Amino acid sequence: MKKTIAVVLSLGLVAGAFALPAEAGKRKKRKKPVRIERVVEEAYQAPSPAVSGVVGACLSVLGVEGTACVDIPTGANESFVKVEVTDATGQAVPFDLAQDSDAAAPGLEIFASGCGALEEAVPITAGLALRVSISAVGGPDCPGVSTTGAFKATLSNLP
Repeated sequence: MKKTIAVVLSLGLVAGAFALPAEAGKRKKRKKPVRIERVVEEAYQAPSPAVSGVVGACLSVLGVEGTACVDIPTGANESFVKVEVTDATGQAVPFDLAQDSDAAAPGLEIFASGCGALEEAVPITAGLALRVSISAVGGPDCPGVSTTGAFKATLSNLP
């Protein structure tokens, strides 16, 4: 009897040494990042007097109420933007997105252009003002002519 108890206890100890603790076998589930977005909507009464792709044209109308050249401040967690423009003509109209991301050479750099809307969100530099400029006249890729209308910019932390 003593021998049987000793063998059972020995086997129990050996089996226990090889068994994993209940928590060790479970992996911690990673939480998916939560999408945080902010929508900025602006109306414009006149397009930026420029052809799409020319960033300097906004300078002459910057600060004039109702022009289609708007600077949007961005937060530290806003890393992507998606833009949609609705013009009174009903046409898809050209627009440019620019930021001053090069501290060594001050000035805005156009990093994305669109025609009516961006299909996917594009990355931006968080914390820097985002310039949205709806151009008066498009080019071969977007021949629309802007008049009056509105744009919607959706800023987010995820694409």
